[in-house]
Amino acid sequence: WGRAPPGESPGAVDMATAASGSALAPPSGGACAEGDPDMRRRLAYVEAEVAARLQEQRPREALAEALRDPPYSAVADDIREQAARLVLRVVAAFRDVEVRDAVASLGDEEQLTLTKYVYRFWASGLPAKTNNSLFTWHAALVEHGGQGVIVRAIYDKRWP
Repeated sequence: WGRAPPGESPGAVDMATAASGSALAPPSGGACAEGDPDMRRRLAYVEAEVAARLQEQRPREALAEALRDPPYSAVADDIREQAARLVLRVVAAFRDVEVRDAVASLGDEEQLTLTKYVYRFWASGLPAKTNNSLFTWHAALVEHGGQGVIVRAIYDKRWP
């Protein structure tokens, strides 16, 4: 893992870098960027709220906000990608020792959504350090929600 700056999780730098990149981009042929104006406005609002919570050093609230209303019905793939990058950015704001408490503070639906995002991130080819940090999140999700959180995430047809 190497050494991280004080107060920062070892994978935070890689996760932040991955969140700003195109590693989460959908395969070519996805929906165009013009669709879903209401969803775009909602996402812009959520991004502003999350940025404010992170600026105020309130990452738990930022995480809850980022997970509250995932873009399940988005037609445009770029909306889903942008929402995923936002969640990854928030996840990167946590130190590993804070993850269990952060997961415990989430509701059942937010935990389910986060589990789906963790699986999405693993499938997207992010750097190894980022994926290792995501294992900490996954372990906390399973510890708090049991095996059911995995089953619900896999069998739920709605994916962000």
